[in-house]
Amino acid sequence: MAALPTSSPLKPEILNNFQSTASKLQSCSSFQQAKQIHAYILRNNLSVETYAKLLQFCTSSSFSSSSSASLNYASLVFEHLQHEPTIFIYNTMIRFYASSNSPNRALLLYRAMRERGTQPNNYTFTFLIKACTANYSLLGPAIHAQSIVYGIQETDVHVYTSLLNMYATTNEGNLSIARSLFDRMKNKTAATWNSMIAGYSRIGEIDAARELFDQMPEKDEQSWNVMVCGYTRIGKFDVAERLFNWMPIKTLPTWNAMISGYTKASKPAEALALFRQMQLAGVRPDEITVVTVLPACALLGALEMGEWIHLFIEKNKFDQNISVCNAIIDMYAKCGCIEKAFVVFKRMRERNVVTWNTMISALAIHGRGEEAIELLTEMEDRGVVPDDITFVGLLNACAHTGLVERAKFYFGNMQKIYGIQPKIEHYGCMVDVLGRARLLDEALNLIDQMPMEPNSVILGSLLSACRICSNSQVGEKVLQKLVHLEPLNPGYYVLLSNMYASAGRWQEVTRVRNLMKSRGIEKIPGCSSIEIDNIVHEFIVGDKTHPQTQEVYKKIDEISQKLESAGYVPDTSIVLFDLDEEEKAQNLSVHSEKLAVAFGLLNTSLTKPIRVVKNLRVCRDCHSAIKLITQVYDREIILRDCNRFHHFKNGCCSCNDFW
Repeated sequence: MAALPTSSPLKPEILNNFQSTASKLQSCSSFQQAKQIHAYILRNNLSVETYAKLLQFCTSSSFSSSSSASLNYASLVFEHLQHEPTIFIYNTMIRFYASSNSPNRALLLYRAMRERGTQPNNYTFTFLIKACTANYSLLGPAIHAQSIVYGIQETDVHVYTSLLNMYATTNEGNLSIARSLFDRMKNKTAATWNSMIAGYSRIGEIDAARELFDQMPEKDEQSWNVMVCGYTRIGKFDVAERLFNWMPIKTLPTWNAMISGYTKASKPAEALALFRQMQLAGVRPDEITVVTVLPACALLGALEMGEWIHLFIEKNKFDQNISVCNAIIDMYAKCGCIEKAFVVFKRMRERNVVTWNTMISALAIHGRGEEAIELLTEMEDRGVVPDDITFVGLLNACAHTGLVERAKFYFGNMQKIYGIQPKIEHYGCMVDVLGRARLLDEALNLIDQMPMEPNSVILGSLLSACRICSNSQVGEKVLQKLVHLEPLNPGYYVLLSNMYASAGRWQEVTRVRNLMKSRGIEKIPGCSSIEIDNIVHEFIVGDKTHPQTQEVYKKIDEISQKLESAGYVPDTSIVLFDLDEEEKAQNLSVHSEKLAVAFGLLNTSLTKPIRVVKNLRVCRDCHSAIKLITQVYDREIILRDCNRFHHFKNGCCSCNDFW
């Protein structure tokens, strides 16, 4: 930023007041103190230079990040200036707006500045271009043209690096313009190279990005981070890990980039392992770290690690950050602690629409539809406007609770009342709602009326409806379409095979399995995990690789005997193999969730719930068996499958057998 301009030398008394105020602002540490200094400036009718200092302080990152009120306050100070704003003041406000949640205000202020006859400079354009980038504004090329009109040369590395970054970020088709600017620039900083590398990486042109990275004369930390993220984004973790290990210096953003890559690629175990490695390396986590690593805890159901991170967040006062609190809510909800999620939600001083959406979706997966609807009402009462994601959560809540009429009401009024055009995700939710209620004909009619072609989400929901309604004729047609749409998705082949097996069409079963083999497609095995003492233990069906295998199988035998005495009869109809009844019963007894539950009974105290996460839908037999286990062993078991949570207690399940 340029030095604070003065039109003429200040008088001694004015200079003293200016220096005194500047000193007070430098030691200011709160919003209230800033207001007191503002009052002092007003009472003493201080110069425009003093207001410039006040605005510079109010828009500084240390002050503006502490409260959303800073945006309104800084705007209020600016609008009530008793002097004509200098270019320094305009630039201060444009920079502030460009970095805020309202970047379009920077462009509006620039227009007002021009109308009042103030000439922009190179700093003005740097901030305006940043606003266009943040807002994906179509005015970017116009701002570029104006910078040329006002004499900004290509030798201005800051303006032209900002322009290059804008073209590389806002639209894939503009990458060629960005490259043209890059090639013409004689002076390039590390930021220039990084912007171009990031542009290629963002659209998956990792080879072009790597070529520039290798040519870069001096790589900085950001250069390495961009490449690491680029490789993780396309699933090349071996290359990403090599680059990560080659890095000369690993600072906090480096660790955050790699952890984020693992989390986004649904590799939570690797993300948590790297998080532990980061701590052993003596690197202290920040807000970005915890927002990145909490979803990994959520994916794995690693509650103990999530609770430790929550304590760390509170100790370091990161819980003033809305995004951090949203991540905590999501973690607790997906680890089965919906009540703890609600406590965090209620304690938040500020909530955004993401907060409300996270809580509504949390209630949905726990089958608490009525509470989700109540939360929508409270959300609107607080003046928060629902968005399309709100209705995805709400319709899912209705689906898991059987609230068909309420779902129809909200789906029908999305556009009428809220002005939200239903997307394909909303249609998918409605097909799910109708299918679970065995209203297959209505689901089919809804799909026929859709303004878009059904995708795999819609057809997947329709397939579930066919399964619930035992309509194999429609289901087979749907499955064939799904296999055509996603020929490498093993789940659809398995469902098609199972449908044939249920009808006793074993030749067709063999044909489908041979087709999978010929295409190199492998079935995803059922996998259940359980966290004990911060270590996540995983089991697959018939698993005998765990160090406690002998004890687990001995416990399985004990469970089977106790359940049989209590009247349990295995549901062998779901075993879709050509086996005799005894072999089918044996197959059921070693399902992954039963192995995880047996391990939990062996390794947890009687007062703690057993928490299990399964990657697939829990089968009918395991659902019935676990209900009975809670009664026989007087334990609470919380199971998360791929669709929702099941809270088992005293022989009952929270889903009321509606799943």
